[in-house]
Amino acid sequence: MHSRLYGRYKEFRESKMTLKQMYNKSVLKKLDDAEAKGIGQVAKAMKAAGETVSKIMDYTGLSRRKIASL
Repeated sequence: MHSRLYGRYKEFRESKMTLKQMYNKSVLKKLDDAEAKGIGQVAKAMKAAGETVSKIMDYTGLSRRKIASL
């Protein structure tokens, strides 16, 4: 069915990804972005609350440089 629907479009014929793979890749990227944003917000809140950089690093996995830039 995929080839019937999309076979006439060159970019789909040449692509080795199925639509499901393309969708999954897109969803995973959005989840990764949301997770990174959430971790950054947690680190900001911890920093504002006066937590130590080493504790923020332990809880978030962020580097000292990244925490300093928040």
